[in-house]
Amino acid sequence: MALTPERLKEQKEDYFVAQWEDEQLYMTPHCHCGNVLDEQYYCDQCKRQCTCQVILCRDGQTLNVVEKFLHGNPDFKHFQVHLLEEDS
Repeated sequence: MALTPERLKEQKEDYFVAQWEDEQLYMTPHCHCGNVLDEQYYCDQCKRQCTCQVILCRDGQTLNVVEKFLHGNPDFKHFQVHLLEEDS
């Protein structure tokens, strides 16, 4: 199921945007407000510590990589993975 950042904003869900590029997985953390987070996952705009457990994948290849990683690692069983649907 595809999900938009706007929908996550409505649900107040922090998230990662993931992309598979040059044989590496890049995951950028975002606050539900849309702000890109620092290494401590702190949002300067909302003044709060964020918890990202939703992963939005930019394409099908990235989705496959992330699903395999999550499936093989019980530490991440609470994470959700979706295709990224860009806001219209």
